[in-house]
Amino acid sequence: MVLAVLLQCEHVTCTISNWTPSVEGSSVLKNVPNSVQYLNFRYLNITTLNFEVLDRVMLSNDATIETSIQYSRVEQGYMSSHTNITSLLLIDTNLIDIEFEPHNSMLKMLTIIQSQLIRVPDSINQLAFLQVLAIVRSLVDSVDLGLFCKLQYLHYINLMHNKIAFLSHSRTSGVEFLKLWDINLSHNLLTTVRLDIFNGMKALRTISLSNNRLHSLDGQLLLSSLKKLELSHNRFSELNFCNWNVSNLADLYINNNTLRWLPVCIEETMPSVSYLNLASNVLSTDDSIWSRLAKFHQLTLLDISYNRLTSMVWANITLSSRYINMNNNPVKYINISMAIDGFHVDAGCTTIEQLTISSMSSNETYTDTYCTPIRCSYNSERNSNQLQCGKNVEECEMCI
Repeated sequence: MVLAVLLQCEHVTCTISNWTPSVEGSSVLKNVPNSVQYLNFRYLNITTLNFEVLDRVMLSNDATIETSIQYSRVEQGYMSSHTNITSLLLIDTNLIDIEFEPHNSMLKMLTIIQSQLIRVPDSINQLAFLQVLAIVRSLVDSVDLGLFCKLQYLHYINLMHNKIAFLSHSRTSGVEFLKLWDINLSHNLLTTVRLDIFNGMKALRTISLSNNRLHSLDGQLLLSSLKKLELSHNRFSELNFCNWNVSNLADLYINNNTLRWLPVCIEETMPSVSYLNLASNVLSTDDSIWSRLAKFHQLTLLDISYNRLTSMVWANITLSSRYINMNNNPVKYINISMAIDGFHVDAGCTTIEQLTISSMSSNETYTDTYCTPIRCSYNSERNSNQLQCGKNVEECEMCI
């Protein structure tokens, strides 16, 4: 059954479906209103696409267009320097290569999702005004970040859900990565990363390396601009942050690894961390873990659930912390000697036997002890900070 080409337009958006240029020609493009701003192609029946064909769409003066190609047979693409496309989305295609002519001053966003690309096209470095690059759910197996270093307007690189096993940066001279804020390399096959490849990215705020196979990091990260670092869902059994410079890091994710103890130097090199996620590791209580964690003077939220901690002694003298998630640990003893109003500890699904909240802590301190051997509450007397705990005999099926 042959499906007829279909043109549907509403407001400033037009969608062309089932177009076979070799059969129907380009007449359908002549019917696109000159006010169009968004042009979508669905089920485009062509393997090689020269984007100049879109120049046959009559646009109003100085108009630009955002284009998407979805669910199509396109394998090869070529974009000249004078096309009027500012944003290009290719999703669920057979794309194996795309070439960009030098001096393209229009394209600012390039998104490729679910393609057959095995490498990042070299000619991307010709897109001098590119701001966003995303190649997602494709087959890219290695990346040289040096390919992007001269793109002065590039602020976001998303290469998640590929097959990347090797990451490099071929050094070049001159100013590099002037505006790069965010780089996402999650859900790949990386086993180790050289951290110095990021150190030249002076505007970088976020690095995501989660959901890889990382077991080690080489070198030191020297980025005072960095705000968020994601290392979760990897294979780290230990980490050493000594000699790093990430003094403004606010959010650190190291959950879902196999850490046996806190990373070395974490409290010295990351003094600004406010959210620390250490959940789902194999951390156990030693003489230093809680005193080290208390040195995070700006720590607001700590998630240390699903570990092997047997006790908690919290004495953060800066009184900054608001919430600690301790659930699903074999905790027997909790002592909170210092806390502010509204401080909350989730100690559910533990084996806690003793809970002590000293008079130096606020009487608004709240400790959740659901699904535990004890149940605690404050004395009903006005302004009392006396905690009363009793045995809990209720059965609970919510803990894993």
